[in-house]
Amino acid sequence: MHEILSDKPSATWDPSRKGALAGVHVLDLSRFIAGPVTAQNLGDLGADVIKVERIGGEDTRHNEPQYNGKSLYTAIFNRNKRGVTINTRSAEGKDLLLSLASWADVIVENFRPGTLEKMGLGPEALQAVNDDIIVVSISGFGQTGPQSDQVLLDCIAQAQSGLMDLNARADLVPVLTKIFPADSLAAAYATAGALGALYHREKTGEGQYVDLSVFDSLMYAIGTSIPAYLVNDVTPPHNGNRDDYNAPANIFPTNDGYVYLHAGTQSFWARLCADILERPELMTDPRFNTVSARMTNMVAAEAMVTEWTSVRPGAEVEATFRRVGIPCGIVSDIPQAAVNPQVWAREMLVKTTDTEGDEIVLYGSPLKFSKSPVQFRYAPPQVGEHTDGVLTEILGLSGDQIDNLREKGVI
Repeated sequence: MHEILSDKPSATWDPSRKGALAGVHVLDLSRFIAGPVTAQNLGDLGADVIKVERIGGEDTRHNEPQYNGKSLYTAIFNRNKRGVTINTRSAEGKDLLLSLASWADVIVENFRPGTLEKMGLGPEALQAVNDDIIVVSISGFGQTGPQSDQVLLDCIAQAQSGLMDLNARADLVPVLTKIFPADSLAAAYATAGALGALYHREKTGEGQYVDLSVFDSLMYAIGTSIPAYLVNDVTPPHNGNRDDYNAPANIFPTNDGYVYLHAGTQSFWARLCADILERPELMTDPRFNTVSARMTNMVAAEAMVTEWTSVRPGAEVEATFRRVGIPCGIVSDIPQAAVNPQVWAREMLVKTTDTEGDEIVLYGSPLKFSKSPVQFRYAPPQVGEHTDGVLTEILGLSGDQIDNLREKGVI
């Protein structure tokens, strides 16, 4: 464990803790990111989540980065779940899955369209055992449309949505965003979809299917670029770190790195001129006195800012701009981001242990409730860790029945 964590508080796990969704049952059949994060979000809110994996565990358990032979990739997307393993290709395995579906309020899955039917969990089968079930189906392109049967990864969503082109370098080579924006947004929308469907069911008694496309989720976040092209026949500039509509708003050098600052609005520009550059005459200079003028003369405006920032350390630049109310932040590398006191104060990083006692760091939840806070109830499960307990508690199987299923390779 990195030495920077020596003074950080630890989070503890307690299954008895309650949350806003206490009493809601979720069956998580998903893998990778969008589906598991959706189920984790519901678990964070107090739902009882059972994660079903194939025998041996899902593919991501082999993903890097690893710690003590276990995947941190899997761990950060799967807390607050109980883990079981089922061979869903076997007849008895499909029966177990259908029995768990009868227990569930919500099923989260992110298979290609049609896969759920092959697993014996199609609409007719589910209706037969659970007529008010909510199924949150997360797929690459959704259940309809000409690409609905195609596999999608986050990187492909970035490519097709226009995001990579928006991020293009000065030489116009497209750039991939090194996070998972499509999957992360899809998980947020899918969580909202599940909550909306639960509320609808509370009012009407009706279950329903929620069709959530990862591609749709990223397209929704592209912003003004596509509507502006369709309405005005204009495309966004390939302007790197600059803001499309305001100047100066860019990355600027300091004597020990970079800051990003946005002084492009009229009020921010006035503060910059008067309080930082100490050149109030620039506020009425016709080259800079309007947003449009500054966009025309952005190179000159940026040069004045660079002259001021480049001879000062980033911490001083950041503090000075923030003091006068101009948004500014040091461009952090990962080690700097990891020790940001704001992150730890908001518990967006938490030091804890997995179920085998190995120390790990997980992300906290952005949701901060005053009455029903997010709780750490279950550590990310090891492969099949809770299989016996779930089959006994929920399905009422005896120890001999469980042993028999294990001998036959069903669990």
